[in-house]
Amino acid sequence: MSASPAVRPSLLVLTSTFPKSVNDSTPPFVFQLCSHLLPHFDVTVLTPAVRDAPQTETLQGVKVQRFHYFWPRSLERLADGAILESLSRSPWLFLQVPFLVLFELITAFRLARTSRPDVIHAHWFVPQGIVAVLVSRILNIPAVITAHGGDVYGLRGRLLDALRRALASRCEAVTVVSRDMAAKLPEVTSCRGEPPSVMPMGVDTRRFSGESERGDNSDQTVLFVGRLAKKKGVEYLLRAFPDVLACHPDARLVVVGDGPCRGELEALSSQLGLAQRVRFAGAQPPAELPRFYSRSRVFVGPSVVTRGGDTESFGLVFVEAMAADCPVVGTSVGGIPDVVIHGRTGLLVEPESPAALAAAISGLLDSPAEADRMGSLARRWVRRKFDWRQVARGYANLLARAAGVTE
Repeated sequence: MSASPAVRPSLLVLTSTFPKSVNDSTPPFVFQLCSHLLPHFDVTVLTPAVRDAPQTETLQGVKVQRFHYFWPRSLERLADGAILESLSRSPWLFLQVPFLVLFELITAFRLARTSRPDVIHAHWFVPQGIVAVLVSRILNIPAVITAHGGDVYGLRGRLLDALRRALASRCEAVTVVSRDMAAKLPEVTSCRGEPPSVMPMGVDTRRFSGESERGDNSDQTVLFVGRLAKKKGVEYLLRAFPDVLACHPDARLVVVGDGPCRGELEALSSQLGLAQRVRFAGAQPPAELPRFYSRSRVFVGPSVVTRGGDTESFGLVFVEAMAADCPVVGTSVGGIPDVVIHGRTGLLVEPESPAALAAAISGLLDSPAEADRMGSLARRWVRRKFDWRQVARGYANLLARAAGVTE
């Protein structure tokens, strides 16, 4: 595909998760994918408005347009964070859902009618997939949907299954970020009759492997990075930590992230007598994350399956930690086994088991040479499988095929 800016095909991206700036702590994977697609496409992103973000701007070459969907603006909070979590925390926000879909549809239609993109890429089946398919059908523009997890794990039932099948059948292609997600969509096929392609998100491995601040083998820092929500399972990591301290009294836990469960997790830490050994570092900008990974001996992602069925669709933080040469401990749920190969690139334990987490963490702290070997193997695995240059090339080829663009 030509990389000349004058002949690049145009891509319209629809997403509900997008950082308000390059330093925002909102998960940046859609933005990063768009950035890495710039050599192949002229990229415009349409995303809901959030507080303190301009309505139009260009972020590192990616054109961004944000649409308003509720009045007064001070109550426009549905898309400020993960939508499913916002609805769970504040059920009254369900009132905003039809308005968000309606105004996204209106704005996307106007934008697509004016700019005539070669292809539309919707992230999540709901609501972006609905909007993409409607605009696609009206304006005869090919569409691709990428499912990220909440739109598969968290939205279940016959009607939603039928909706996903209907949307997929009107798209040129559907992608999912893990094999487990693909298994949850057995009857979903594109208009070409193809099942969902497993195409994960990626990381800039150069940014994470460029750090050289890792402490010596006496360091006992255990790290968690992620949104403090139920499906992340941080409660079980906290409950495991007294057993870790019994074997490694110098160990400390650093929790990076924010979210609806932060208050109860801080309270649990105090109840367990961990206040002096656990640090809640809050949300951090992406530029700071390599430093946290490189200064930790073990990364732990204790994800669980929530009562509503939501879970870790892929586990990008595992990829980041592994890119930084940090050995990892995860749970065998969702898409995590796609990333963590037990005994080789990390350790997998059963979910909701403080004892299993404690044993795995202590084992890595007990055997720094084995932990270092595992971390080095993990970094090589990530560079080969999940580097953005590789991942974006796959998406560029798929989107070009959908758009009918010759390479």
